[in-house]
Amino acid sequence: MPPSTVQPGITFEALPAGYGDALLVTCARPGGDWRLLVDTGPDECWPMLKARLARIPANQDGHRHLDLAIISHIDHDHIGAAQALFNDRSLKLSYGDVWFNAPPRPPMSRGVAEGHSLATLLGAEHTPLPWNRAWRGKNVVTPEDLPFVELPAEPGGPRLTLLSPTPATLASLLKVWARELAKLRLPELPPPVGATREAGPLNVEALAERKTALDHAPANGSSIALLLEHAGASVLLAADAYAPVLVEALEALAAHRGATLPWKVDVFKLSHHGSRANVTADLIRTVRARHYVVSTNGAIFGHPNDEAVARVVKHGGTAATLWFNHANERSARWAAADLSPYGCSVRQPGADDHGTTITVSDQRH
Repeated sequence: MPPSTVQPGITFEALPAGYGDALLVTCARPGGDWRLLVDTGPDECWPMLKARLARIPANQDGHRHLDLAIISHIDHDHIGAAQALFNDRSLKLSYGDVWFNAPPRPPMSRGVAEGHSLATLLGAEHTPLPWNRAWRGKNVVTPEDLPFVELPAEPGGPRLTLLSPTPATLASLLKVWARELAKLRLPELPPPVGATREAGPLNVEALAERKTALDHAPANGSSIALLLEHAGASVLLAADAYAPVLVEALEALAAHRGATLPWKVDVFKLSHHGSRANVTADLIRTVRARHYVVSTNGAIFGHPNDEAVARVVKHGGTAATLWFNHANERSARWAAADLSPYGCSVRQPGADDHGTTITVSDQRH
């Protein structure tokens, strides 16, 4: 098709959610767009998120519809504005499904049980919402014998494939559920020693090959991560998932579909805001994207790590674009680097821009 007649398959927005994630994915279809919201960012991001959701066109009954909302896991930078979202009345939001993992509601008295419920945790105890409808009310998790789940697509809607969590990684979170809930009520801690960026010129080769520890945080391992495919375009939404879990799932999915690796996608939202412990060389060798996205402003935890960015630059394929949804010292440093030997370019928002928007269509890699 001539470029002027190519219809967008997917519009991906990494909203300016501070040090967290708030992602809006819109899939164009003739009967009306299909929309997915992944996470809300920390609580201070609610005014920004509300303003963006207010721009969703209302349908005939006056509601703004999200076909799916996912709260990927219980870290504050992903769930912080969820109470405001689900308690808001002014936007007249409706939901086709809401995915979120929590311990099963125990058969106790009403007061005790509500303390464990999804509705109470997300602040929607007075709002009727469809919880994990696609999973028949059970937790969103891959089966014991297969590291992915391909869900049946709605008519004209996208194809969704769950890649994380596994039964083991979700069980690890549920064992420490009370501790993780308590952390949500605490102020954010300063970044650990070594989280700040290094001074001096960037050495892509040395940074990319540096050995770093893997992520073992239970909340991150419980992340709901998925592959979304629509109209010949695709987006990998990694939340804060473990790299080995994503690699195993994509390898198995490729074998199942008879595809060759690396797995090709249009947009890859990098795991854990570009943490060195989640964006490994093995993961980047397994996935080949046209657009890699870092979602963070670098506050609190010092993401993205230079090692993670260097792995994308070195192993992410030629003609790739690395996107930052916040302009800051870290993004500017990479934007100023000479990455032409690797065929990688960097995009960051301008002074008056907010977030990152990428529209992709069928490119037939």
